[in-house]
Amino acid sequence: MRTSLFFAAITLIAAHASAQEVDIKPQLRAGDEFRLELTRIRENSDRPQANGKGRTLVSVRVVSATPQGFVLDWAPGATVLDNPLAAQDPTVAAASEIVRDMVFRLTLNADGEITGLANQKEIVPKLQALVDKLVQDLSTRLPAEQRQAFQKLTGQILSPATLILSATREAEIYFGLNGVSLAAGEAVEVDLEQPNPFGGGVIPAKFRVDMESATKDSASIKTTTTYDPSVLIRVTQSLAQQAGKPIPPEELAKLPPLQMRDDAKYLFDRTVGLMREVTMDRLVSVEGVRRYDGWQIRLLSGPKR
Repeated sequence: MRTSLFFAAITLIAAHASAQEVDIKPQLRAGDEFRLELTRIRENSDRPQANGKGRTLVSVRVVSATPQGFVLDWAPGATVLDNPLAAQDPTVAAASEIVRDMVFRLTLNADGEITGLANQKEIVPKLQALVDKLVQDLSTRLPAEQRQAFQKLTGQILSPATLILSATREAEIYFGLNGVSLAAGEAVEVDLEQPNPFGGGVIPAKFRVDMESATKDSASIKTTTTYDPSVLIRVTQSLAQQAGKPIPPEELAKLPPLQMRDDAKYLFDRTVGLMREVTMDRLVSVEGVRRYDGWQIRLLSGPKR
């Protein structure tokens, strides 16, 4: 699980904040339940036929709430895709179907930062069994000479670790600002290391958070993450190696810079300590080729008070 590495820096820098500062932390009780609508958007200029949105409803239940932290059951439902061509991709359809109704038990600290997955040992073998069955079923539809390569590739794409990361990514986004304390109108920028979204290691980045406005009931926050271009070149080399097509150093030096940036907006409900709306946009571009990944998370129904 990702930890929020910038919170310590923010706490030190913002120690002078006025009495009007906003603490981003949950106000949850054991037994609380709430529902979220997750919309995942993908756009790739190289494969526009696969562009589209996926919509998933997530049910969340608070198992326990103590001064030390929280335990939440995060249960994604079915994913509905708006693009029939994307829905025909067996790995896309399988990834959402396998985790459907699987309960991920998340642990959060007292500030609401995700610290782990309590039931990982329980769900990994369940996921593996589902993956094995699915891969076996799909491979029987292929010519015999293609089955082994398909099983190997699909088994990697749909590994339990990858499925857990994908299924809990929206939880990381939704609770990602928990632990921040800033005054209305205040902005802070810090250096941090972000998990590599393409897998393996971390990427140095600059993270900026702006508390745009706040009332007694809500707060509006925006964040920007920019990544080190020189490190992104090494990410390009790593991806090429994973694909079995390493790029010679002399060719790597000629590559145009890869640019990546995340922009997010949050609407925080101060009465229950939950985000009413979260929008995150990730743009990756290089020499006219553009990939956009977007997440929209909306609180459909909050805890009853």
